[in-house]
Amino acid sequence: MIPSSPLPRAWLFGSFFIGGFECSSQLTADGSRLDMIAASQHDTQARTDYALCRQVGIRTVREAARWPLIDRGGTLQLDAVGKLARLGREMGIGQIWDLMHYGYPDDLDPLAADFVPRFAAYAKAVATIIRAETAGPTYYTPINEISYYAFSGGEIGYMAPFLHGRGGDLKRALVRAAIAGINAIWEVDAEATILNVDPLVRQHAPVGRPDLQAEVDFFNQHIVSEGFDMLAGLVAPELGGSRRHLGIVGLNFYATNQWTIPTAEQQQRFLSPADPEWLHLTEMLVELEVRYGGPLIIAETGNAANGRADWLRYLTAEAKRALAQGIDLQAACLYPIITTPDWEDPTAFFDGGIFDVQPQPDGSLRRVLSRPIAVSLHEAQQQVDPANALTLPEADRPLPSGEGRETSSPSDEVALADLIVTPLDHIRVRADNFSYQTLLAGEQLTVDLYCLEPGGSLPPHRYATIEQVWMVLAGEARVYIGNQCAMLRQGETLLIPAGVYRSLSNESMTQLIIQQITSPKPWDARFTGPYPGLSAKKSLLQSDCNSNRYHYQTAYRLAKLVVAQCMVRGQAEANPGAAFRPVLVQEFAHTYQHLLCVADRVGNAVKVFAIHQHLYRGIVLQVSPPGAVGVNDDGVALSLISDRSAVLLAALSSSEVQH
Repeated sequence: MIPSSPLPRAWLFGSFFIGGFECSSQLTADGSRLDMIAASQHDTQARTDYALCRQVGIRTVREAARWPLIDRGGTLQLDAVGKLARLGREMGIGQIWDLMHYGYPDDLDPLAADFVPRFAAYAKAVATIIRAETAGPTYYTPINEISYYAFSGGEIGYMAPFLHGRGGDLKRALVRAAIAGINAIWEVDAEATILNVDPLVRQHAPVGRPDLQAEVDFFNQHIVSEGFDMLAGLVAPELGGSRRHLGIVGLNFYATNQWTIPTAEQQQRFLSPADPEWLHLTEMLVELEVRYGGPLIIAETGNAANGRADWLRYLTAEAKRALAQGIDLQAACLYPIITTPDWEDPTAFFDGGIFDVQPQPDGSLRRVLSRPIAVSLHEAQQQVDPANALTLPEADRPLPSGEGRETSSPSDEVALADLIVTPLDHIRVRADNFSYQTLLAGEQLTVDLYCLEPGGSLPPHRYATIEQVWMVLAGEARVYIGNQCAMLRQGETLLIPAGVYRSLSNESMTQLIIQQITSPKPWDARFTGPYPGLSAKKSLLQSDCNSNRYHYQTAYRLAKLVVAQCMVRGQAEANPGAAFRPVLVQEFAHTYQHLLCVADRVGNAVKVFAIHQHLYRGIVLQVSPPGAVGVNDDGVALSLISDRSAVLLAALSSSEVQH
């Protein structure tokens, strides 16, 4: 029986509800690197964010050390980590340090021999700084979501290292690196506590397919927990794991964490807590505690838009049930604590945090706590952690919010040729998500393209002052606008008013292509301000260079290694009279294994193209003479190189990049 009053507890992290800052930093299939800390502006608003966390009763946060930004060829730049650690100490905020959130330095390969020692050296250096700057206790998550990352980067090629069918190899490599990193941390901080994190998911057999139950059971009983088992030394003990290496068991649990296996007859179906087949959180926690003991925490949880309050109520009820059964559940991390731009669509903020963001005219993101979310958090805290419950002001008084920051915005002329686009020539496919790309960006509007595979969906999001138009170019979409639902078929167009939640899903067995027009133009994490005033092509290329400068500098260094001319599919006629041959680039091959480099010498000028073999997307540069780098807008030869339109990823000759 669930007690009617909360159990008095001294929580491990000072409060039951803690917060997490989305800190993904992976290299994506289109050649760009995510930096979600910068995209949410937590890097410039950390003091504000910490103050807001304390105001709502959150005493500890999952914080980030961003390995790809810190480690430049083995040289570590740790100033930002030290500054954040000092800020946490000053403001009374505990920190759980995430050392690798899908991203690693451009010159490394997770399956290569040098990956483990580099990660261990980095982990030791970070721990040395943290130990010097904080009074303790100290907490570390060495590698986030090993099992999911192994699937995403090693099995289906969704993110770097873009492998297919090698998920098991990547998982072992990540576990080996995590254990080495933990040992290195303990060399300088013997009392450091480890938190390992993976998704808590459940597969179900589709209706009428009992023959798939054995496959489902194997996945649920072995694959889901295999990363934890390796870290704990229960599986593959030669990797060096132990129960202490596993540490606190962190479980990422969302409303989309249970699904049916897709078949040729039935697409994948995501269950909800209302489904009879849904396995409730408490039962899953019981299984995990029997397997590993405690403590356990919910390391990520949340929902989008209006679903947040209901999900928080469900989570709180399950937490009370688990605690009443004696489960050593120490925390639930609301993630992200600050709403963050989407991985695929940097203009869309799928309201999922406790604090939403409001883009300001100067390009800053003001943090805003809405009253419905504040009320639901207050009610949840009153049930499990009343000592830290936020104080709700009167209805006519403002709730805690941030002030944002100032940025500048560039301007330039618009070239007519940059404003012409054929959307269906730019279709991209994401194996694990919807794909999104901006086709055109003017002063007042953007034109974007969504591609959703069968079963894909776009979460609820809204814009306070922005209208949108959705046009179905292929397939059919189930669209949700506010509380209404409709089917939108090929050739149909929908006008979406400002201020209402909008979402869509592809419930068909064919691909769905949506063209979106947005006006006025939303804030975009790729631009330095809300209205960059550049032509579409140039603004997107320039903003990519600005936001991913290190990635592009590496691309330039890569291009220096190319001293050849290439033939693509035997099309020597693409440049009459030139000799073509394939180029194999050894250094940086881990990052650019999905690229084909092409060098074309024309007189004294040299063009080097790094062509993405699947997406045909990127930057074209020309060097004439060598050492002078500029953007070349004439890419006519590229259309002859392949049977699809091609723009390029990177090129050549100087590490002193001129943009």
